[in-house]
Amino acid sequence: YLFFSLSGCPRATFAGKKGKLSGDEILNTKFKTSDVLENDEEIKQLNKEISELNESNSEMEAAMVKLQSQISTMEKNLKNIEEENKIIEEQNEALFLELSGLSQALIQSLANIRLPHMDPISEQNFDAYVNTLTDMYTNQECYQNPENKDLLESIKQAVKGIQV
Repeated sequence: YLFFSLSGCPRATFAGKKGKLSGDEILNTKFKTSDVLENDEEIKQLNKEISELNESNSEMEAAMVKLQSQISTMEKNLKNIEEENKIIEEQNEALFLELSGLSQALIQSLANIRLPHMDPISEQNFDAYVNTLTDMYTNQECYQNPENKDLLESIKQAVKGIQV
């Protein structure tokens, strides 16, 4: 009988060498168990961080929506205030024109009536003249003498026709 040995066959030698890997070679060519565990922990940590970032982003987006809503409300309020101010300005202008007309009518009506210790009424002394008239009518008891009573009656008659 002839015994054949695989040791002499080049193909068998290569196949044998291929199948016989040392333990170090196996660990170097494949993932080590500790590497897999480390990678798994890193993935879990990354997933946790991604989840936290998503939550943070959601909170920031909600805050932005709220802020935009507040800004929109403030802009509407500002627009309303501006419209109200415009109406008030128009009313003030109308009142100023009316006051100006009343002032002129009062100056014309009282042009011939002289108050004691005052020049005749004019635009220059109008405020002082009106203050004096106001004082006279507020404190009529101080003006009870006949001369002052006649003056107050003359003023009443002079301004009687002014439309307010």
